[in-house]
This record gives sequence, structure tokens and C-alpha cells, in this order.
Amino acid sequence: MAPVKFANACAACHLLTFDKRFDFGVPHDKPEVIHTFLVRAFREYIAAHASEVRVRRDPGRDLTGKPLPPEVRILTPAQWVTERTAAAEDLLGRKTCKQCHTLTSSAKSSRGIELSVRQGNDSDKLPGVSAELPNVAPANITLRWMPHAKFDHSQHEGFTCVSCHAKALTSTESSDVLLPGIGTCKKCHAPGPEHAESRCFGCHTYHDWSKRKEVTPKFTLPALRTGGR
Repeated sequence: MAPVKFANACAACHLLTFDKRFDFGVPHDKPEVIHTFLVRAFREYIAAHASEVRVRRDPGRDLTGKPLPPEVRILTPAQWVTERTAAAEDLLGRKTCKQCHTLTSSAKSSRGIELSVRQGNDSDKLPGVSAELPNVAPANITLRWMPHAKFDHSQHEGFTCVSCHAKALTSTESSDVLLPGIGTCKKCHAPGPEHAESRCFGCHTYHDWSKRKEVTPKFTLPALRTGGR
């Protein structure tokens, strides 16, 4: 089977949303690409919704023991973009991306990203937004579940997926392993003329040739037949 790819196996359910103001998610890409995407999205948004620089305090986000922020804050567009970008990256790094990836901190990015937003006929260039971008490890996806056996889906194309993977219909966690047990295989692979091949070699391999040891030949076929005499 081909390795799982986010675009064709995950994206339909995992939308990578980052803010309620948008009905789309971030691209499944490197942190610096996502950062640029977020900055651009928020700059374009605030250019079209200038009144939102007036930020009211949300009582639902007040924390016990922490000083209360002002009832209303008036931000510059640059401040608003910086805050919203940081909040979106915090959500992605703390929850969304961590569902599949391990994130570790890295050196602070020194690159200022200059993006322009248009207000009327004027081009207002806001200062670059710097961010501490994490290192994102590739998802740890098991590519081969049966290291000492072989299975070819193409030889079973006549069957529906749920014929063998019945639990797929009720599974709710990506950590679920939906491999069928040997009992499912034995429904078809069993002794007798009415069944498919059921001997061990049909599925299993016995020698891992990558671990073979080089030997110096010492015998000839006649010697082996006569015990060396």
C-alpha cells in the first residue's frame, strides 16, 4: 500500500482551522509557510474590517488570579495582526498539529515578512511579524504492520473494505488498529478445494536476507551427499 498522505486521507475531516473568522484552514506545510499564510490572511481581513481593532474584553477568558485586561483595547492594525497570528499559531501548535506531529521549540525567526494590505487606493505596508517557529517532526506512521508476512490488496479487490475491516464503520480514533484477525482470513483461506490457498508460505516469509552473514564456501555437492567422505 502507498503511504498515507494528508491531502487524500486526512484533509476531508481534519480541516486545520485556525480562527472562527475564516471558513478555511491553513495549508499542511512547513511552519514558515503557515506563518506567512496566517499573516497574510489576518492583514487582508483587518483591512476589510477596520472596526475590529477595537477589541472588547471577553469575560469567558478571564483567569482566576490574573489581572483583568481593560474593558476595551484600541489596537493598531499591526498589533491586531500580531495578536491574532500568535493566537492562531498557539492553537495549531498546542492542539491541531500535535494530534499527529511532535513539535519542539527552535530559535526565534529573524525574518521579517513584508506583506502589503490595501486600504482604498493606498498600499499600507505593516511591519513584518516575527515568530518563534517550531520544529515539526514527520508523523510517525507505520508503513508495514506485518514485517514477517506479505499481503496484496490488489488480489482482494473483489471484496468490499468492510468485509475484512468491519470495525472501520465504528472506529472513532486514529489510534485504532483495524487489521483483521486470522479468523477473518480463514473464512476463505482454509484446507479443501472450495477454499483459497491456506499453507504457510502463502502469507509468510522465513528468511530476512538483509541480515544474512557472508560465508566462505567449503563444500561441494558430492561431498554433501557423502557426508564429506
